[in-house]
Amino acid sequence: MGTLFICATPIGNLSDISTRLTETLSKVDCIYGEDTRRVLKLLNHLNIKKPVYSYFLGNELEKLNEIENLLDSGKDVALLSDAGTPLIADPGSELVAALAHKKIKIESIPGPSSVIVALTLSGFDLSKFRFVGFIPRSGKERSSFISELVTSDTTTVCFTSPKRLSKDLETFVKERITNEIVICRELTKKFETIYRGTAKELLEEFKGNDVKGEITMVIAGLQKQTRLDLDVESAVDNLLKYDIPKREIAKTISLIADISTNEIYEKIKDL
Repeated sequence: MGTLFICATPIGNLSDISTRLTETLSKVDCIYGEDTRRVLKLLNHLNIKKPVYSYFLGNELEKLNEIENLLDSGKDVALLSDAGTPLIADPGSELVAALAHKKIKIESIPGPSSVIVALTLSGFDLSKFRFVGFIPRSGKERSSFISELVTSDTTTVCFTSPKRLSKDLETFVKERITNEIVICRELTKKFETIYRGTAKELLEEFKGNDVKGEITMVIAGLQKQTRLDLDVESAVDNLLKYDIPKREIAKTISLIADISTNEIYEKIKDL
């Protein structure tokens, strides 16, 4: 029985090729990739010659049996995406699920990922984060994406295209999303550029500029106190008008602001 190797490849800088990736591509019997031209360019750089076949979103189901048969016959197969780690917003999930179900051996060769690179450059809280793939273009999916940004305190990483970048930022401004944003363009490549600011600030920066290249966007989670733009003193004054016990007022405000119940109570107990 052969092995499927899920191979992460450079997202721009060929110096990121690992020794393990080179060894794996040298020993497999054949390679499947999204764009055979990109795979061949990588193999030529490594001076490796292997049979290369296409595997992309439109043909992944029809290729499933073909790859299974190769593995059943004892052949080792490598799966590559155009750049970065396969299956991350790229085809391959159904293949891996099918092979795992049949207990066929699978190995993942770790390496570059624009998602992880962008997150580490962001400066945002990474104790938890969510990856949502490409920003939805329209419909309920886009509305849900925006709604989650408005309420989420979790860092979000996503993709967008240069042609849609300004439209996405305009939507953020329209929906009053004030989160800090980091836009990473052409990561690890010669013209890598990092932009930081709110959607409004970034729109101004891009005005008149023709942004090109691959875009990864990281959006900071909202902090509790900024989520509602809460004025604590005004909130206390309003609640006191209704004869609500001060301890209850303190508990209520602490739920929506990064201030402890005791701290709020100490400030209002003598009012």
